[in-house]
Amino acid sequence: MSLKVYIDRLKNDDTEQISEVVKPDFLDLREEGLAFRSDVVVSGQAYLVKNHLMLDLKIKAKAQIPCSICNETTEIVITIDDFTHTVDLCEVKSAIYDFTEEVRNHILLKIPPFVECQEGNCPHRKNVTKYFKNTSQDTYSPFSEL
Repeated sequence: MSLKVYIDRLKNDDTEQISEVVKPDFLDLREEGLAFRSDVVVSGQAYLVKNHLMLDLKIKAKAQIPCSICNETTEIVITIDDFTHTVDLCEVKSAIYDFTEEVRNHILLKIPPFVECQEGNCPHRKNVTKYFKNTSQDTYSPFSEL
């Protein structure tokens, strides 16, 4: 796995293109019901701005997580189109910056808390709707007339 940027190659306004496909092992998950079994795709660019390293990345991963309604395992796609990370060069101890941990943290933050299978149309939803609370229209909401 090579989620690294070689800072010494980024002189004179150079931009390093990043295009990596990595195994999901780096996510190091020990969660019951949550798994990443397919590769994680990371693309983007790295460049220097004064004394900062800038990373503009796009990340795509697939997670397997239980449906919130029926508990069947369903696969969701986690797409991050606008991940920007900045590092002060004096914080980088060598000429190589490893951004694996930043990618890992951002993927984990984007996992939704609730997932429903079949793209939000779980066939078992009709069995649990009787437990949902009905909202009354008689309730006053101060924001209803905005």
